[in-house]
Amino acid sequence: MKILALEASTTSAKTMLFDSDTGAMAVRSRRFEIDGPDAAVRDADAVYVQLMALGREAAAGEHVDLIVLSGTWHGLTLRRPDLSAVTPVMEWPYTGAQDLSAALRADDDLTWWFYERTGCMVNAIYPVFKLQHLRAQGLAIDGLVALDQASLIFARMTGEIWTNPSLASGSGLLSASTAAWDDDVISRFDLDGVVLPELHETTATAPLSAEAAVLLGLRSGIPVLTPGPDGGLNQVGDLATEPGEMTFSMGTSGALRVASRHPAFSPTLSTWSYRSPLGALSGAATSGCGNCVDWARERLFGAATDYLDIEPSLSTARSDLPVFMPFLFGERSPGWQDQRRGGFLDLAPAHSRVDMYQSVLEGIVYSLFHCYKELTALGGTPRRIVLSGGVLSSPFWTQLTADVFGAEMEVSPQQHTSIVGAVRMGMLASGGALRHPAFDDVEIRTITPRTELRAHYDEGFARYLDHYSRTVPGSGGAAR
Repeated sequence: MKILALEASTTSAKTMLFDSDTGAMAVRSRRFEIDGPDAAVRDADAVYVQLMALGREAAAGEHVDLIVLSGTWHGLTLRRPDLSAVTPVMEWPYTGAQDLSAALRADDDLTWWFYERTGCMVNAIYPVFKLQHLRAQGLAIDGLVALDQASLIFARMTGEIWTNPSLASGSGLLSASTAAWDDDVISRFDLDGVVLPELHETTATAPLSAEAAVLLGLRSGIPVLTPGPDGGLNQVGDLATEPGEMTFSMGTSGALRVASRHPAFSPTLSTWSYRSPLGALSGAATSGCGNCVDWARERLFGAATDYLDIEPSLSTARSDLPVFMPFLFGERSPGWQDQRRGGFLDLAPAHSRVDMYQSVLEGIVYSLFHCYKELTALGGTPRRIVLSGGVLSSPFWTQLTADVFGAEMEVSPQQHTSIVGAVRMGMLASGGALRHPAFDDVEIRTITPRTELRAHYDEGFARYLDHYSRTVPGSGGAAR
């Protein structure tokens, strides 16, 4: 069986053509060409066309038996019933609803009620608040169809306006307990007039339409699996689907996710409770990770500088570095202050640009360790951690991460974990197993923390927490 996997990530189109009979696979990736300076707001139809074009190249001359899809949580585009666009897609970095969300968070009772019903915090990232924001701007949203990018792609490919509980769990509109659209939340925010996609199982398929078949150069009628969120598919891709197994991805954003038997809710509201395609998932995520490193490289060294050119200058011998708050794109976990902003603290004239760059790497890891502490307080220490993402391209940053966490970490053997997860879901939906020798008969590499640096990084984390608490928006704390 040949499976064509298509993924619309935050920045790129990706494809994998996988032959389950031979184990042969071919991966393609191409950065999206986006009009305008704000990648958080995109032309969803342009993304669809670019993904189909890459899919056509991947499938050329092949007999494809199944198509699987991967996308991102938290996007929103409003469509007319014929799927024509009313708004662009506002992806997870979009913070237009931050003032509205901050005002709602001031109501503790509403915040707790919403969190316990949906597993989501009151934050601008969630489509429920993007809908509120659009209405406040004067847009008549009743009668319009609310979709994320991946569900729109599925609808354009099949004609079916469907999604599944895994993708919908990142919307703020799904009940965490029943995995159905939450009528009380929908009514509370006066969204009864908005059309939400039908919920189907994560193994449900619909046939490829004739129009999409032409775009892909394939025959119509090929089954298309309902899309999965890349975060949830990471869990499947790394086979971390049993309770206590954690995936830790450090890409454009950062995320820690641990499989659990039931939805779990933090008494400090610091974590979220979503669904992977195969079960409950507790997690914490940050908006600042690789995007902050990209920013630092470009601003400090110039866009033409390669990361590998900076790597040899990084060293644990550097001390008294400035402290970096990685909130250039707002804060999600653990504080959910989407209006929080980033920057350097304790910056002195003696600091070099390498000092500043290394403090960016440290600040990102401290922020994620802060999330890890909250997550382990809720569900205990994970028995397995699988690390993936762009962090692995930097040996210094990878080792720094294991050192700060003080935990042994497996390096994901999958170069494209989420798209492998989509392929595994395709095999499962076709009656097969999740495992395949092409993905799983590999040697696992582990990163071991250096115990001699424990005190050094404990001190660094304490410094970070001190500055974090001093810079809570509205606290009146002053940066030094």
